[in-house]
Amino acid sequence: MNHCSLVNMNRLSCLILLLFLIVFQNNTSAQQLRTLSQANQERIERLEELASYHLNQNDISAAIASMNQISYIYWENGRPDKAIESFERTARYYQQINDLENLHRIYSIIGLIHLDLEDINGANRAFIRQLDVRRQLDNQQGITSALVDLAQVKSLMSEHREAISLLEEALDIALKLNYETILPHVYNQLSNSYMSIGNVRQGEEFRRKYNDIREHLSRQDMRWQYEESNIQSQVEARLSQEEAERSREQIIINELQFQLEQDSIKRIVQEREDSLELARLRAESQMREIERIEQERELAQTEIERQRAVQNFQQLIIYSTAGGLLLFLLLALIIYRGYKTKKKANEQLETKNHQIQSAQEKLQAAFVKIEEQNYRITQSISYAREIQKALFPPQETLNQYIPEAFIFFKPVDMVSGDFYWFREMTNNQTAHLRDLTDTEQKQAITPEENGGFLPIKGDKFIISAVDCTGHGVPGAFMSMIGYNLLDTITTTGTSHPDRILEKLNKGVRRTLKQEEGNNQDGMDIALCVINKKNRTVEFAGANNPVIYIQNDKLNIIKGDRLAIGGTQKKNLDRKYTPHLIKVDKPTWFYILTDGFTDQFGGERGRKFLLKNFKELIFQIHTKPMKEQKEILENTFKEWKGQEDQIDDVLVIGFKLG
Repeated sequence: MNHCSLVNMNRLSCLILLLFLIVFQNNTSAQQLRTLSQANQERIERLEELASYHLNQNDISAAIASMNQISYIYWENGRPDKAIESFERTARYYQQINDLENLHRIYSIIGLIHLDLEDINGANRAFIRQLDVRRQLDNQQGITSALVDLAQVKSLMSEHREAISLLEEALDIALKLNYETILPHVYNQLSNSYMSIGNVRQGEEFRRKYNDIREHLSRQDMRWQYEESNIQSQVEARLSQEEAERSREQIIINELQFQLEQDSIKRIVQEREDSLELARLRAESQMREIERIEQERELAQTEIERQRAVQNFQQLIIYSTAGGLLLFLLLALIIYRGYKTKKKANEQLETKNHQIQSAQEKLQAAFVKIEEQNYRITQSISYAREIQKALFPPQETLNQYIPEAFIFFKPVDMVSGDFYWFREMTNNQTAHLRDLTDTEQKQAITPEENGGFLPIKGDKFIISAVDCTGHGVPGAFMSMIGYNLLDTITTTGTSHPDRILEKLNKGVRRTLKQEEGNNQDGMDIALCVINKKNRTVEFAGANNPVIYIQNDKLNIIKGDRLAIGGTQKKNLDRKYTPHLIKVDKPTWFYILTDGFTDQFGGERGRKFLLKNFKELIFQIHTKPMKEQKEILENTFKEWKGQEDQIDDVLVIGFKLG
């Protein structure tokens, strides 16, 4: 669609809007606002999350695309007030990236919505901003259209003199550009505005111009239609030839009748023409006399001008000679100064070249140094990864404690801020499977007193999934602190989950000196204690849940909303809630961090969410643990698609009973 069509559509929409307001002004005072449906509200929430994500990634264009979708949802679903707020926000970001083409369109839309809400002042502000942007773009046709839009609003505000000023500027530009399609709108509004201030003569003059331009444009349309109609087949022309002959005969008959009727009229007209001819001859005689006198005067004036021209020519020769000499001297001075300037510039250029060469050498040396530092940093992180791997027990070790179990662990970087931790608690409360001899391991795996519930020698088995603040190197440091603290706490004999979390909180705050400084690091955790003798599972959590399935029913226990560590001034001595789960029948348990559920992906680029994770776990919980892990890995990979992984992922599943 070309620009002219857009302008015409804009005028048409304004006229329709005015008619709508006139017809319904006695029935309603403002547009009724509708409540958004649940589906549209959810769409807006997802788009807001996506826009925030793109802004955090400094991808403003992608964020604007999400904001525009939000604006159109509000506009199309009966919330123009919210649409205005959303479009205003988009306009600020268009200003930030200096996208003037889209910015003037946004202001035009805002103006139309204000008109729809009968907010003339709001429309006036929007169209003024649209005109300012059009002037910055220096698009003359666009400026003309914006002037006409703003003049229309000024007329609605009864500011007719300001409207006239805007329209006269638009008329001047349109005539210079031969922008004919907008002239009817300009003439029509000028006519109405002059009529409104009582200047009837000017109003009628512009009304006449309005009619003339419309007739001119109509003739152009008729000419185009005529040219199209001439492109007809020869067969149609032959078929109409006989009909044309009959019409021609009828026309001749009609002309003869008309000629008879005109004879009497011609006689009257001839008499009047004779008297007019006599008057014309007398006027011509007077005009010839006037012309003769005028010619004599012109001859005298010509002689005077000839003499003056001779004098001017003589002066011109004198002045030209002096000017030529002055110009020569000036040119010589300019050439000399140019030579000196060029010589100085060459010297400066040579100096700058030396400086640039020196800077390039320094830059190259810095680049080499950065590469060396980057290599050393990468090597250090790789070594840290090996240390972290050595610190964590192999995932297969868990199956020596719980045969039906899996660990899905996928760090986002080389080292992880998420970690898993487990250990066996014996009567002496110090044994750990990886510290036992082969003979002791065999005895631990098949004790007779276990009854098939849990193949361990000790009384209890503790397992946890931990999410430290951040990921990468900072998260890895936190994971090492948390891992060592859990070992230390349980080695002293603490085996109740709530007490373990309380001591872990104090240990993190003490280790990071959070009572004294501003360090805010901490961790979230889900921790289960399996009691072999009582056939129970005790759970306590800090922000992280446990999901368990029993009797073909999925249950979830959410952890307390109290993180481990951090600098919150409230609840410094935090207490955590213990939960007891009786395992008297087959039960599947799942503990996890938020990396899986918070991952963006899918067709709409939104989060996976805990709700979808629970549905997936319930569908696959009866499958073997190894197959469950493969399904989770494939699901995560397919959901993520081309999106970046945003956090470490850890899911632990095990079956008891």
